[in-house]
Amino acid sequence: MTVRLYLDTADRDVAEPLLATGLFAGLTTNPTILQRASRSVADIPQIHRWATASGAKEVFFQAWGEDTDTLLERGRRLRALGEEVVVKVVASRAGTAACARLAREGVPTLLTAVYDPGQAIVAAAAGATYIAPYLRRLTAAGRDGVDEVSLMHEVLVATGSATKVLVASIPDVASMVSLARRGLDCFTMAPAVAEGFFTDELTADADRAFEQAVRDTSAPGHDREPSGPA
Repeated sequence: MTVRLYLDTADRDVAEPLLATGLFAGLTTNPTILQRASRSVADIPQIHRWATASGAKEVFFQAWGEDTDTLLERGRRLRALGEEVVVKVVASRAGTAACARLAREGVPTLLTAVYDPGQAIVAAAAGATYIAPYLRRLTAAGRDGVDEVSLMHEVLVATGSATKVLVASIPDVASMVSLARRGLDCFTMAPAVAEGFFTDELTADADRAFEQAVRDTSAPGHDREPSGPA
């Protein structure tokens, strides 16, 4: 299992420092995420340029439109931006049909806004590369989000599908731990959630203690640099 982490943002100022860590495989966006960053679909080419320049290996952009032909045409235009682009479409009838056509053309795809394990079966039949269930929204709707997402994963594994679950709308690191224990390995999160990987107070205390030890032993009489092999 190879864990893949993504950032759910189109905000360059917050994305670039996290991408620079080398821990995140790329960015996921949709029209709502673009709006939160004061961006629109017209800004997608620019986002692709800075994201890939910052090390993103995959950048997810969502096709928009209410019919299959429109989604197909826009999905192809998005993919033409570069090999890093994964085309997102909503798991509606039109979106799923567009996903199937794009997948047959060799375009990597993601069916988004997946809320039912049955939709995982449709995604597998369409040849989707990923599905994106929204964990927080499942829980807010009164369902057991972790169990529902885990069931989607089980369905895909049991059927031998290559489609992966990319868990979205994640409230915290603890939720990812729960899902990782069940075999899920792809997660996309808001930058604020991503920062939670680096905020454990015990780790911070240890870091401070180690640095203090270096300072203490670098006092006069303890100031030799490590030497290499003789």
